Amino acid sequence: MTYIKELTISLCDWETRIILESINQEASRLKYICEHSEDEDEAADAGNDYLEVIGFKERLEKQAVELFGQQIKDFSREVL
Repeated sequence: MTYIKELTISLCDWETRIILESINQEASRLKYICEHSEDEDEAADAGNDYLEVIGFKERLEKQAVELFGQQIKDFSREVL
């Protein structure tokens, strides 16, 4: 029998934004590997990981938007 462990943490807005941005970058990397790898096993693994990362991103993003607002998804480096 497998027991799934769970981690509960508390994050402020800037920490949440960094994590969301990092998840976006990792998802992009995995998607690229999935679409461009000539190794079928590597492409399949990347595709599976991509789906898991996107699921995590959606869960985190939903909670983050509820708490911090839509601007939490803005990763722009432009000066306001």
